[in-house]
Amino acid sequence: MRLRQSGIIGFAVCAAIFQSSAAPQTDSETRAREYMQFLVQELDQWTRDFPQAYNMALVRPPVDAAGLSENAKAGADNLRAAIVRLTELSRANDVRTNPAFHAQLEKAVAAAAPMNAALAAQKFPEAIQSDWQTIRTTLNSLAEICKTTELAIIEAPGPGSAPVKDAKTVAANIPAGAITGYVVDQRCALRGKAMWVNAQCVLTCVRDGDKVVLVSEDGKVMQISNQEKIEAESYGQKVAITGKTAGDVITVATLQIL
Repeated sequence: MRLRQSGIIGFAVCAAIFQSSAAPQTDSETRAREYMQFLVQELDQWTRDFPQAYNMALVRPPVDAAGLSENAKAGADNLRAAIVRLTELSRANDVRTNPAFHAQLEKAVAAAAPMNAALAAQKFPEAIQSDWQTIRTTLNSLAEICKTTELAIIEAPGPGSAPVKDAKTVAANIPAGAITGYVVDQRCALRGKAMWVNAQCVLTCVRDGDKVVLVSEDGKVMQISNQEKIEAESYGQKVAITGKTAGDVITVATLQIL
């Protein structure tokens, strides 16, 4: 997992360096270039896993992909491709005035714009919205320096905008004898409910070699013997699982997202 605070602190420190006028002109230009390169590096890191999380969210409620434009649906992949090229161009010593870098930055902003609107129009998972705010802020910081178009700051839908499932309906749909809980990685299972519903965090930890487990509302953790039965779309979701249990181990027969 990345630590979001480190990026915020880094922005503050580098911004102070960039705005300093006490240093000689040549040194100031060097620091300004390094600050821009730092911002691009941040974009590169934050957009590596973002497309997979965004694309995963498109195929499950409450997001309605049918109501989005093709550019909005492809926005995360298009932005990532633009950032990869921007990272290559940022290595130039004249990055502040380099026409190719400025043109690529405009392409990145244009690729992000439809997705920015989609994230404001529909209720995407909180983790995706949070990561997007960091990406958008960083992209806009570069756009401001280069005096080009910035992404609009549009608020994401509030909690009340997502359809709420009736508790009785959910309970009625749970198979007889099923065990309910959240699909989460082993490490984050002990870190509280905020981490149980963070699908992006689960995805990252599993990718790093951790196993998924089922954690109940009261924090009881059950190991899953047949990991291959757990699809990524269930990460961070509340589910109902049927299967054979032996102590704190369950062998999954069926899994239903609630």
